[in-house]
Amino acid sequence: MKTQHVCYLIALWLTPIFCFSAEYENPLNNQDYHFTEDSLRDYIRKAAGNKPERVRQAFEESASTRSEESMRALFADLWLGRNVGQVNGALLEIFTSEDPARGREYGLYDYWHLSLNQWLYRLYYTFGSKGSVSPGRIYPETEKALLEVLWHRMEYKDDILLTRQSTWWMSGSENHDIVAKVSSLITSQIFMDEPEYQDRVYPDLGHGGGYKYWFHSMYGEDRAVGPEPRGDYKDGNDYIAADHNKAWVQFFQEFFEERAKKGFFLEVASPHYMSVTVPYLTDVYDLCQDEAVAHKAEKFLDLVWADWAVDQINGVRGGAKTRVKDGSLWAGAMYRQAQFYFGGEGSAGDRYFTQLLTSYELKPIIWEIALDRQGLGEFAFISRKPGEEENLWPRPLGAERTMLLDTESRFVRYSWVTPDYIIGCQMDHPAAVHSHLSVQARFLGITFKGENGPRIYPIDSVDTEGWTYEHALCRAVQHENVMLVQQARRFSQVNPEWYPSKLMIGNEFGIHFGDSHDRLVEKEGWIFVEDGDAFAAVRVVAGNDDVPGLQGELVNDSYTWNPDRTIVQLNNKYAGMIFETSRRAHHETIEAFMEDILDNTLMLDKTVVAGFHILRYQGCGENAPEIYFNLATEEMSMIGDKYVDYAPDMLFDSPYIKSKYNSGIVSIKKGGKELLLDFSRP
Repeated sequence: MKTQHVCYLIALWLTPIFCFSAEYENPLNNQDYHFTEDSLRDYIRKAAGNKPERVRQAFEESASTRSEESMRALFADLWLGRNVGQVNGALLEIFTSEDPARGREYGLYDYWHLSLNQWLYRLYYTFGSKGSVSPGRIYPETEKALLEVLWHRMEYKDDILLTRQSTWWMSGSENHDIVAKVSSLITSQIFMDEPEYQDRVYPDLGHGGGYKYWFHSMYGEDRAVGPEPRGDYKDGNDYIAADHNKAWVQFFQEFFEERAKKGFFLEVASPHYMSVTVPYLTDVYDLCQDEAVAHKAEKFLDLVWADWAVDQINGVRGGAKTRVKDGSLWAGAMYRQAQFYFGGEGSAGDRYFTQLLTSYELKPIIWEIALDRQGLGEFAFISRKPGEEENLWPRPLGAERTMLLDTESRFVRYSWVTPDYIIGCQMDHPAAVHSHLSVQARFLGITFKGENGPRIYPIDSVDTEGWTYEHALCRAVQHENVMLVQQARRFSQVNPEWYPSKLMIGNEFGIHFGDSHDRLVEKEGWIFVEDGDAFAAVRVVAGNDDVPGLQGELVNDSYTWNPDRTIVQLNNKYAGMIFETSRRAHHETIEAFMEDILDNTLMLDKTVVAGFHILRYQGCGENAPEIYFNLATEEMSMIGDKYVDYAPDMLFDSPYIKSKYNSGIVSIKKGGKELLLDFSRP
């Protein structure tokens, strides 16, 4: 545990109780904020000064929110020093109850629960006999029961075999995998220091990852945990907690280095799952006793937050995202976390509560990049992302619940970032072999500035066994503020053997506009949107081949509106889509923007078969390159006379964050300031 962490949390206990309704100034939410060096220092000072108040307020609110499915109120009571005896009694009853229904309420039988392990080991490290805040608030009998629950949850999940596999192999999903592996690191550290557990031998499974990852029992009444994976990798040795912890320490050394070298995350910018991934990686920084791993965790958190800071407006992440359940969701997970770091209210709910306990703080340069949006200007932010499979056939036995990611992934995330909007997509190599999740609910489109600012994005609507995903996989190509898109006709995907391959193409398709824009105008087949100081032009591209020559005739009647005029339905679900954006800094009025757009070169080349075309479009500006986009096949797209490079030399490429692929050295710069992160060193 870190001394800074302990001292800070002790200071929190000395603060008085504040009213729930207290509001705190947060510059991220200020649409009219004008950046200066003095205001930056002032906001950083204020956030540090009132942090104890904000932490206490979050726990006060959580203590008043009782739930039969979360330990949030019980943890909050202990933090506040209230009802300590009652809380211990409640926890002891939960941990020792023989009633299966009682255990299910708190997820005791869900071995892949996203929050429970975190509550348990944070209870131990915060209030247990060795707690960093108030040791002894967990009574000895309660702590004993807590440790027994943790052991039974981890004895099969913490398989030392997994530390010998690639750090890119993921059991279940990326967020579940990180939960499992961070829990293994932290709990093995706990058990190796506990006399009753330090000599216990873990089961020697050696069958593969994801044991007990079984939806039938995780989200239902079935007590079956599913069959064990089919691998046979036992080595015949006995391993105790110290052995496991040593192996996990080495694993996470490599884990952080690999992602700093080759990119993150598979669930890139997911508005939901970043609420899992980021807090658990923060736990490594806070709780891991190995100083080298904790230091790498801190550097990696700096990189994660710098990546976010470059690609957001008012805390809202722009650009491409994966596993997006609602494309119009304004306040995603990292937005909620950022609110607290920048001086706003916090949350003591599942996973978010760890942010109240951590000693991690955003570096000043990350504050500056996040807040000085006018000073940053307009720029491209290009980064490489993981997600492509190793494409092994047959897949190794034991990987029935595991994604085998190939570290040399050919996915490029492209964002055009401005003070008024962000437009972005992910460009995938046509021959890429996608993992089980790299294609799931992929978002791309335009994010406008402002609270509940509108978004424009391609959309479908599929209801499969109760899960609704609005975003089928699209092919896309982008250069600066121009993006061409088409629903993918096909793609290659490898699922773990025990995961069903669901239909993800051929859906009815449209474009979501919403109804919160300032103005919408339709003209000559284009749809124009004005929002604040930003403009967007959208065209559904369809052609008629019943004309002579090599080019098809553009059809203006290519879409229909839904009844509430928030979504346009494509008349041809595989039609091309053009998205082009601008700002009032370049076009004084929407009329000037419309005139410029309508004068652009837009051509549909015929192919061998009637009805299939190649789209060529040249956006506004004298130097705008022609973009070549084949709507008939998966041909690589071209910008000017060059094909898209799906494996660029740079891992991060923007004016503010740069790193050469596979170097492990990242430079974060603004003005004359630089934060250099070197992951090649301990």
